[in-house]
Order: sequence, then C-alpha cells, then structure tokens
Amino acid sequence: MKTNRSRPYRFAKELSQLFVLDCKIDTVLSASIYYLNEFMGSERTSIFVYQPWNQELTVFSSLDLKKHEISIPKSSGVSGWVYDNRKSVIVESAYEDSRFCRKVDDMTGFYTANMICTPIIDPKNRCLGTLQSLNKMGPYTSDDLALMDLAAHMVAISIGRSEHCNETTNTNAFMKKVINSLMKTINAGGLARAS
Repeated sequence: MKTNRSRPYRFAKELSQLFVLDCKIDTVLSASIYYLNEFMGSERTSIFVYQPWNQELTVFSSLDLKKHEISIPKSSGVSGWVYDNRKSVIVESAYEDSRFCRKVDDMTGFYTANMICTPIIDPKNRCLGTLQSLNKMGPYTSDDLALMDLAAHMVAISIGRSEHCNETTNTNAFMKKVINSLMKTINAGGLARAS
C-alpha cells in the first residue's frame, strides 16, 4: 500500500523538475509522456490536442508517432469520447469497445489491446485534448487513473505556461517594433530640424 501512495509523489517529483526548466513545450511534453509511460508500465503514451480550425484531435506528443502525424475527428474514438464528455475512461478490451477507432491502428500497424485515457483540462476549464496510454501488461487500475489525471493536470499547466510565454514573446516583439518605429520617426524628425 505504501508503494501506491508514493507512486504519484515520485511521478510528480520527476515531472516538476521539467516544468521549472525554461524548455520548449515539445521537450517538456516528450519527457512527460516518457516518464508517464514508464510509471504506467504501458507500451505507448500520447497526447492529442484539439485543433479548433479543423475540429480534430491531433497527435501533439507521442512515443511512437510524429507530431501531427495522426488526426481524428473530435468525436471519434475513445479519445474523442473522453474529449466530448470530459471524463476519464479505462478500456479493458479496445476492439470490443464501440467507442474505439480502429482507423488509427490500421494507419500505424499498432495493435491496441487495452487503454486508459483522460481529458486535459486547463485551469480556465477548457478541454485542451486528451492523454492516453496503451497496452499495459495486465489491467489498468484506479491508481493508474489517478496518475493519469495528475499527469493531465500537469500537462495542462505546461501548455498554458507555453501559451502565456508565446503571448508574452509576441507582445514583446510587437512592442520592440513599435519602439523602433517611433525611434526612427523621432530621429528622422530630429535630423530634419537640425538641417
């Protein structure tokens, strides 16, 4: 019992070290799913992010797929169900579950036996996508679900932090252009007065 209690703590400790670093979001998420995959004892782990312009969930970070390699309609498959319903789910036998989308397995050549999937919900209560882990040797448990929910929460914070950093960087770049433009105008006006 003591091991189960320390598992989320160890996982959170591993991930928190990543989040204090000033890394690119791709690096943080890749390392996050690597650690999660190890802690879960799964074969594969992926983050699907919702893309509003095409209404799809797209692979953003994965152990086996390239970024944006796979996209599915936001209401398709287990990930789509989790996204739409904002509820975590354990699927013991993927091919027997009516929500499962075989299209992804067909495209990748991977066989999904069982899976666990949770929504990624940010502090503003926006569902950003889903986090899923596939093919654990043995069944996924409620402890695994608690660990997935913790990971999804940390991923949501990381994505939000990245969005904030991007907004700040874009704002700073815009302000720099405005200041440079003003300085050019002032200098041009100052030179005109001097002559």
